[in-house]
Amino acid sequence: MRVAIYARFSSDLQDIRSITDQIALAREHAVRQGWQVVAEFTDAAISGASMVNRPGIRDLMHAAQAHCFDGVLTESLDRLSRDLADSAALHRQLAYWGVRIVTLADGDVTKILVAVKGLLGSMFLDDLAQKTRRGQVGRVRAGRIPGGRCYGYDVVRDGEDRGKRAINDTEAAIVRRVFAEYVEGRSPLAIVKELNREGVPAPRGGSWSASTLNGSRQRENGILSNSLYVGRLTYNRQHFVKDPANGRRQARKNDRSQWMTAEIPELAIIDTKTWEAAQTRRRTINAAPLTQRRGPKRLLSGLLKCGVCGASFIIVTKDHVACSAYRNKRTCENKRTMRMGEIEQRVLTALKRHLLTPDAVAAAVEAYRAERERLSRARARDRSALEREMSEAGRQIDRMIASIKDGVDPKLLVADLNNAQAKREALERQLRLADHPDVAVLHPQAAAAYRQKVALIQEALARGDSAALEAVALVRGLVSEIRVTPRPNQMDLEVVGDLAALLEQEQGGNKRDFIGGCGGRI
Repeated sequence: MRVAIYARFSSDLQDIRSITDQIALAREHAVRQGWQVVAEFTDAAISGASMVNRPGIRDLMHAAQAHCFDGVLTESLDRLSRDLADSAALHRQLAYWGVRIVTLADGDVTKILVAVKGLLGSMFLDDLAQKTRRGQVGRVRAGRIPGGRCYGYDVVRDGEDRGKRAINDTEAAIVRRVFAEYVEGRSPLAIVKELNREGVPAPRGGSWSASTLNGSRQRENGILSNSLYVGRLTYNRQHFVKDPANGRRQARKNDRSQWMTAEIPELAIIDTKTWEAAQTRRRTINAAPLTQRRGPKRLLSGLLKCGVCGASFIIVTKDHVACSAYRNKRTCENKRTMRMGEIEQRVLTALKRHLLTPDAVAAAVEAYRAERERLSRARARDRSALEREMSEAGRQIDRMIASIKDGVDPKLLVADLNNAQAKREALERQLRLADHPDVAVLHPQAAAAYRQKVALIQEALARGDSAALEAVALVRGLVSEIRVTPRPNQMDLEVVGDLAALLEQEQGGNKRDFIGGCGGRI
């Protein structure tokens, strides 16, 4: 029997020799059984909790599909996966391809063994998570920090005594400065502006922003909320769960009753008096609920961009907007504000003036038709090229499989087979995307519909508040971006729109006879 060996270890704290030992034991077993080892697949320092992001197991499955071997030999089933559902799916798929799973611990893997071992593996992960949390709680109680590095501190490497921190004098001076200036009455924006002007590196590199200081009120993070600076560690504010679709961890907030605190006075950077003064000021500023401080949604909110740096414009007073990069980071020179009502009036006037003229209507319809025809021809050419490439990839795979059947050592072709299979799968995905319908012919009444849609915007606004939502939808379907650029005596507005939004038709309850579109400035 031709077999492929699979080996894995879970943590970067383990030695790479773990994989070498697994492979050596598997080879010895194969020799005793008279089997031929044709390939080896490995995953180093990757958890068995998920099948996602494991290149070794992915390559093994590609080679199994190409019939490069008859069995998979591994130390135990949990090397392949510790998840019950993943173990069952892997066993089912390999069985479909006629590939056995053999382990050194249990021999041939059956459905019953998959169920039992998969359940034990899942229970092991749950138990491991519980023990890990218990260890972290123990570290907290011992005055150690189980998380990553925090601004103002350095990680101390002290053998097995993990979690030690030491104050970083340079960063601690910045922390003291931030708290002192905040207590004196300076705003977070003013503080970060000065730090950025002086070129002080931010905690994660790059420039400082007000959110670095303020953090999240709900999760109580950010420099001004970090109680470690006063010598008190707060732990277990959140937990993590893995997304089964991609294997990535997602944070979930814990109830405040589950939070833990530990006093670590040797890590205090600021005194208690300064800390309490800062928290008192924060509570005073944030006393009003956020919903009461949030203004009403405006016609063009979210569409305004700074013409100097490209950042979004944000509401800074009831009816004025300004560049967020200047307001939050002081990294942009555009300090000018503009009244939102003036922007709305100028934009709507420009839309009516420039889009309702006969020449504009004719030019827009012709531009749309020409662009759709160009895209349709390009898509047809691209599809033909993809089909040729996929046919060649299929022939290449067939030739390699035929060579294996003729006696060529499969080990020599595994990498090429994997590459060819990956290429074919990528081409299939591109072809599926290219299969979306594409109609290039315009409806005969497209020009009239274009004119009517622009007119509806003005009509909806003229009807007053009752039609506000309708007007917002119409305008936002027409305008994709508005760039606001300061000039010596005025503010220039550049409106970027989507002509296709004005040319869409609805007939017989089927939405959009015209798919896609072309952009242009209006």
